[in-house]
Amino acid sequence: MAASNCDEKRPICSHCISSERLCEYSELTIKVMQSNGISRKRTSPPSVSTESSIFSPSPESTSASQVDAPANMLHAELFYHLLTETLPSLCKSGNNGSPLHQEMINHALGTPYLMNELLALAALHLSIIHDTQKDFYRHHSTQLQNHALRMFYETDSHATTEPPVPAFMLSSMVGMHLLCDILVYQDHDFQAFLDRFIHYLRIHRGVRTVIGGNWDRIKETSLKPILRDAEASLQNHTTDGEMCNRLLELIKASKLGPSLNETYEQAIKALQSSFNASQSGPAVDNIQGALAWPIMVTVEYTDTLVHRRPEALVILSHYAVLLHSCRNMWLFGDGGQFLVRSIDRYLGPQWAEWLYWPNRVLAESTT
Repeated sequence: MAASNCDEKRPICSHCISSERLCEYSELTIKVMQSNGISRKRTSPPSVSTESSIFSPSPESTSASQVDAPANMLHAELFYHLLTETLPSLCKSGNNGSPLHQEMINHALGTPYLMNELLALAALHLSIIHDTQKDFYRHHSTQLQNHALRMFYETDSHATTEPPVPAFMLSSMVGMHLLCDILVYQDHDFQAFLDRFIHYLRIHRGVRTVIGGNWDRIKETSLKPILRDAEASLQNHTTDGEMCNRLLELIKASKLGPSLNETYEQAIKALQSSFNASQSGPAVDNIQGALAWPIMVTVEYTDTLVHRRPEALVILSHYAVLLHSCRNMWLFGDGGQFLVRSIDRYLGPQWAEWLYWPNRVLAESTT
């Protein structure tokens, strides 16, 4: 039977999932996220629709047609929403005073691909809080993110000796965007959800590539105090680690072999660091931990999810507890609850001991 064409669903089409082939969009995204470590040459200016042209000027941006172009009211709306609602919702203080967000805006004003991704995130936010216009805003969110990725891929980042701060910011925002889209628009289909989540993990590994050998340089930029605090939060020990220690004991007792033991141990230790970063308190305090774990897990762990290894799904269920603690945030919604319950149903009662803690936390939070 002939293979079905890509149905262009984002971030990966259902036909590509069912035929186990690499989705064109996913491939583009991975290339984009990895491209900071590859020598790239600008060919022609990226082809961008009128919708985003005000943020993607061509080399002839000083021409009369560019200068005299009318304002794009949709983008004005998205930028206003970004400043007044989206970014403040991600701050502990509830305002737009975050140093990181101020840095993002400063860089985005001079970096078209970063501006497009920030507007894409604002559009995604609007799609969630305005249900009657969900399809409209989600469509524009996808289009703007596509433009951001294509512009980044076609930009020669090696033309400057400056640390790739905008690229680092783009990587972080794309990861947040994709995770949100997966968790909120899950369609209550566990297998499809898992396939999308696996692709998200693969794409998000590009964050490491973007950071790569530039990490020390990035830490010496204006982001230094922000990154220092983030690293410190991953190392704090405000949580007792009992949950992760219990998981490690179960893994070791199962005698899975050195390779699997090492893979799972790394994923569990990364999970403990994420819980350390989240601490206890308002949901906005937990965002950093929820976003950190997918960056830290290895390729080998992702492969165990591909094969639906029960132990890997148990670890994922424990991560879902962290997502569930952020359930009041628009970024995560009921994605954590969906994941805990879906994994429990998928694995069945024989894994009840392994899933005791996630199920208990979920039960206590819903009574």
